[in-house]
Amino acid sequence: MLAVTLGDMELGRPLAAVTPSVDGDVLRVLALAEADFTPGQLREVVGDHSVAGIRRALDRLVLQGVVHRRPAGRAYLYSLNREHLAADPVIALARSRERLIERLTAHVTVWPEPPLFGALFGSAARSDHSPSSDLDLLLVHPDSADADVWGSLVSELSAAATRWTGNDARVLQYSAANIVARPDEPVLLSIIDEGLHFAGDPAWLRSTVRRARTARSRG
Repeated sequence: MLAVTLGDMELGRPLAAVTPSVDGDVLRVLALAEADFTPGQLREVVGDHSVAGIRRALDRLVLQGVVHRRPAGRAYLYSLNREHLAADPVIALARSRERLIERLTAHVTVWPEPPLFGALFGSAARSDHSPSSDLDLLLVHPDSADADVWGSLVSELSAAATRWTGNDARVLQYSAANIVARPDEPVLLSIIDEGLHFAGDPAWLRSTVRRARTARSRG
């Protein structure tokens, strides 16, 4: 049997899946913002690349027609040519993290007993995700959930998320009672601050942790 290794995805640099150069980073910014940029402004958003490198990338993309260039005084402004045949695939790749959240939501919404709360967290949520990074997911299940059924559903979700991205999906699981008993867990506080919600009530984790910490301080 032929063994195939899936390539890992950088959710912070989704166009690296097809072009790992500065061109992909530039296209990501132009695809997500319907605005014009100077090379210097792109440098502030993209980071990691020099203005000269970004300017060379823009010249290549203008030559291919996928980027518009227009004069503005002594400078040039650049934007994505959204009528180009390649524009839709570029935009779709640039929105990879958003599409991942949509797929996660769709996957768990149909569960017999959906999560009380679910979030993408860690490097994938912070946009510093690398090809070797895990895909970190938090799921909180009702205390009444059947352990065997829940475990099977979580395994299916983990496998699906790995297929969607190529990254090893790791699911951190809590019951509602676990959250109440351990509201000061650092990972929970970090998820409240920077996690990307995909299941349940968006305010559930924050409000549950707050109530549990208040009750503990009064006890």
